[in-house]
Amino acid sequence: MSYLGVDLRTSTKHPSAVSVIDDHSQVDFIGSFSADSDLFQMVEKYRPTLIAIGTPLGLPEGLCCLEPACKCKLATPQKKGRQSELELARMGISCFFTNKGSIIRRLIYRAIRLNRQLADSGHRMIEVYPHATKVILFGDKVPPKNSPRSLAFMKEQLPGLVTGLDTHLDTLDRNACDSLINAHTALLHSQDATDLVGTAQEGFVALPKLIRLDAGQ
Repeated sequence: MSYLGVDLRTSTKHPSAVSVIDDHSQVDFIGSFSADSDLFQMVEKYRPTLIAIGTPLGLPEGLCCLEPACKCKLATPQKKGRQSELELARMGISCFFTNKGSIIRRLIYRAIRLNRQLADSGHRMIEVYPHATKVILFGDKVPPKNSPRSLAFMKEQLPGLVTGLDTHLDTLDRNACDSLINAHTALLHSQDATDLVGTAQEGFVALPKLIRLDAGQ
C-alpha cells in the first residue's frame, strides 16, 4: 500500500510537489508536476491507497463559487468560511478562510477540479492542512512556511516521521516537505490515527489525533 501527498500550486507555470510513501512511512518517490495530466500519470503509476491534498476541496454551504460578482450566498451569513476552518481557528491554528473573493480562490478551484476527476477515476482523497499537521505533531514552535527558518526546521523533523530521506534531504524544498507531511497524514488516516473537522456538506479536514488524557489523570 502507498500514500500520495500533494502540495498544490495555483498555476501550472509553477511545479506542484508530490510525494509517495509506503505503509511503513518509507519514502518511495519525491517529485513534482505542472500539468494536471502529469499528476494523473503519477497516480496511475503508484495506485495509492489514499491521496492527501493540502488545499480546500469544498466550498462553504450555500456558495456555488467564490466570485464576488455571483449572487450565491453563504447559508450562514455570519460565518467567515467553512466549518473546518472555524474549528481550526478555535484551536489556535491560523488558516485562510474559504469565502468570496478569497486570495487563493484559483488554487481552490484547481483542487476541487482535481478532486472530482480523481474521484471519478475511483481514487480516494482526503483534504489535509500541512500547517495544522505540523503544529499538532511538532508544537507551536513550528515556523511559518514562508519563514527563512522553515526549511531547516522541517529537514530536522521529517526524518522522525518518514524514513529513507537521507538521499533527498539536500534537495528538499518547502513544498516537497509539505507534500511529505500530507502523505504522512494520509498514512495516519488509514491507521485511524486522525480526527476530522468540518461537515459532510462542506468537506472534512483530516488532522493527526490530539493527545487526550483519561479522566483523573
